[in-house]
Amino acid sequence: MNRLRLFIPLLLSLVLGTLLWLGLGQDPYRQDDATLGRSLPAWQSENLLDGAAIDTASLKGEPFLLNVWASWCPACRAEHGVLKELAGTVPLYGLNYRDKGDAARAWLSQAGNPYRAVLADPDGKLALELGVYGTPETYLFAADGTLLSRHTGELTREIWQRQFLPLLSQARTTPLARQEGRP
Repeated sequence: MNRLRLFIPLLLSLVLGTLLWLGLGQDPYRQDDATLGRSLPAWQSENLLDGAAIDTASLKGEPFLLNVWASWCPACRAEHGVLKELAGTVPLYGLNYRDKGDAARAWLSQAGNPYRAVLADPDGKLALELGVYGTPETYLFAADGTLLSRHTGELTREIWQRQFLPLLSQARTTPLARQEGRP
């Protein structure tokens, strides 16, 4: 019986080590697919760019990108150049996550503003409804507000071309009636 007690910690260590090893082998971006097909949550916020009220319903009408960012986020700063390039090709909106408005406006003034509007989310409530894991995150929505694709982490040109661009092209050629499930 005493010998069995000696092997219990070893057995537990082996089980926990195996679970850790299996977990490390998983693709951390696979979770992004879990929210596909969901609708953009109804939300009203302040537009950080001009202080006017803005709601998520006003974003609909054409396919668009929603980028979750913060001025304190190093990866958000790293992807900013790509976002500025994309601004002329797709409607791009920002969701400023758990940030101070003054810091966000100062960052956009310094680095350049790629966004049509920036929804303020200082408490992270809209981000929670979206299922945000952290910053940065980028979402592609259809014209009706249905989530087509999501990327957690820094957006690069390669990710844009491989993951988002084909879906954006398809969403632009799909009539809104078909996107909404009407014949």
